[in-house]
Amino acid sequence: MRISRIYNNNVALATTFKGQEIVVIGKGLAFGKRKGDMIDPTKVEQTFVPDASTTNERLTWSLEQIPSEILSLATELEQQVTQKHGIKIAHSFIIPLADHLNYALVRAQEGVTVDYPLTLEVTQLYPTEVEFGYRALQLVLERTGVKLPENEAIPLALHLVNSQFDYEDMSRTFRMTEVFAQIFDIIGTSYGHEVDQTAMSVARFVTHLRYLFVRTDQKAQARASAETSMPLVTEAMRTSYPKAFACARKVLLLLEMHLSQELTDDELTYLAIHIARLARELWDDDSTETVDA
Repeated sequence: MRISRIYNNNVALATTFKGQEIVVIGKGLAFGKRKGDMIDPTKVEQTFVPDASTTNERLTWSLEQIPSEILSLATELEQQVTQKHGIKIAHSFIIPLADHLNYALVRAQEGVTVDYPLTLEVTQLYPTEVEFGYRALQLVLERTGVKLPENEAIPLALHLVNSQFDYEDMSRTFRMTEVFAQIFDIIGTSYGHEVDQTAMSVARFVTHLRYLFVRTDQKAQARASAETSMPLVTEAMRTSYPKAFACARKVLLLLEMHLSQELTDDELTYLAIHIARLARELWDDDSTETVDA
């Protein structure tokens, strides 16, 4: 590998023999080096491929400002997510994660605390990602000796949620989380029970909703057609599970309002199926009773 750009003594951008640009991290690997020099592979501790959507200015600013040990820590966390847990995430995960960890450490040293919104919702809706957040805090403690506040697990979890959908910023993820919380409020009110968001049926429903957001973002929502529509299934759900179907209509209206997009009858049917399954699992409710529409 040859050096393309030096950010500091421990971080550089290198070009492989195949022409791929990668960020290399290692103590002193760029000390005394210049652009075009070869990198000693024995000094390379970690590498990552910068995301193509990240501008050179943003990459340069981040790699010059964030300490190499924090970049290394973020890279290790990314490897845990992808290799140990098989979660597919965007390459852009590392820089925002490292940036957040860096400022979290600065705040901890200065005694500044931050309250994060949606803490309860994030904990309930994204248990796998929140578990990652707590593992990250433990790794920070092991590597730096600094104990970050436990609530820092929440934004770290949201970084992981965000990276799975490759959103450019966190605003879409925050909005998605708020909508999910409203959906479960609608379901709970319709059935007269509080929704236990640790249930497997809830996890399946959240997965469906998350990818609905992705499909609508990509304009890939299935259009009603002779090939894709399910009129028989829709009518069966309407007849056999009117309570779930009426609840699904409310959820559909909420989604259409937030997504600014009209959803299909097929999506209404999928929502009704998930809600009926959830009611059966949580409350043993197979009721054919209707609810107010």
